[in-house]
Amino acid sequence: MDKIYAAARALAVILAIVSAFVAVPNVVLALLVLGGVSALGNDSEQNSRTYLIAIVLTLGASTLEAIPAAGTHLATIFAGLGTAAMGASMVAIAMTLACRIKSDWVK
Repeated sequence: MDKIYAAARALAVILAIVSAFVAVPNVVLALLVLGGVSALGNDSEQNSRTYLIAIVLTLGASTLEAIPAAGTHLATIFAGLGTAAMGASMVAIAMTLACRIKSDWVK
């Protein structure tokens, strides 16, 4: 299963890069799903890092547009990576809530 999580993460990175140069239909949905799949094997420490990555990339990607010539492409790439990290964060939050609810009722 670890290979599947790693492959989803690698595909998300590749898709984020490709989408900066080519119009890809439903790219946001694909990035969210790939990010979510990549988070299924994470532990709580990795999830904490994923939350931080999602916040920084989501809020900061547009600042890269200030770089001449390559800024727009870099902003699109990092925004795509932020989208994938956001998908991973949502899955991590859902898994954490499910575990907490389960631990509340099974004692």
